[in-house]
Amino acid sequence: MSRRLLAHAALVATASVALLAPTPAAADRPASTGIYTEAGIGGGGFLGDAASAANPGLAVGGRIGYDLFSWLSVGGVFTATTHEATVPPPPEDEFFQMYSVSAEGRLGFRVGWFAMYVAGGYGVGGISSNILGKVGITGTGERLSNVLHGSGGIEYQLQNRHYALGVDTTYQLWLNFEESQMLTVRAYLRYTY
Repeated sequence: MSRRLLAHAALVATASVALLAPTPAAADRPASTGIYTEAGIGGGGFLGDAASAANPGLAVGGRIGYDLFSWLSVGGVFTATTHEATVPPPPEDEFFQMYSVSAEGRLGFRVGWFAMYVAGGYGVGGISSNILGKVGITGTGERLSNVLHGSGGIEYQLQNRHYALGVDTTYQLWLNFEESQMLTVRAYLRYTY
């Protein structure tokens, strides 16, 4: 092979590698902002005195909101959990669900492909059964409660700037259910339009 042919082959190989290799600018590609939705699944359980009345269980949740700025969002959050009651029998093997809908504000910041946030809000929640009345957590006929929540999480921006994967931890205070506390952790997928 001639030197000239080797030089051309080396030039083509170098150019090919340079074109195929990711560039630093791709890592700085901004995430989408605007209207967003999230859906996630994980687990949750009660804290404090209420923890002895129910086992941890499955937790699902979702958010919809709007990014006012890259660091401030407003929206709503929905959560649902299911638990096995551990109150004294009868009945035995009784399950119940907790539901909540809240308005929230969210502060966050982004570093490269990662974003972190904290959020807080207020809403209303309900319980599907009066089973926790056996241990005094709910009153007679009481099924609804005011709910305060705080959450925080971290998310990873995917190559497609509209999608992100994240992990969210949420603390809820159920004001009318003897101020019962709940903690949920869920993995989620976020889509920003």
